[in-house]
Amino acid sequence: MPRWGKTVPLPGGGVAFVDGSTSRRRYCGCGRVATLQCDYPDPKRKSGTCDRHVCRTCAVSVGPDRDYCQHHTW
Repeated sequence: MPRWGKTVPLPGGGVAFVDGSTSRRRYCGCGRVATLQCDYPDPKRKSGTCDRHVCRTCAVSVGPDRDYCQHHTW
């Protein structure tokens, strides 16, 4: 898994080194690696969409760069 590191200046002249992972692997309900998120409108969420993680196989394309999870296509 790719990692990153960054030096961050602190108030008072100190320096901190922060590191972490660039990605966290997410999975679809079928068990495959999710590469998409559901774009179904959901006004209750901050993003405005469902955002459920879904793989390319399970996703249903409803337009250019718009994919729904199976939950929202039934």
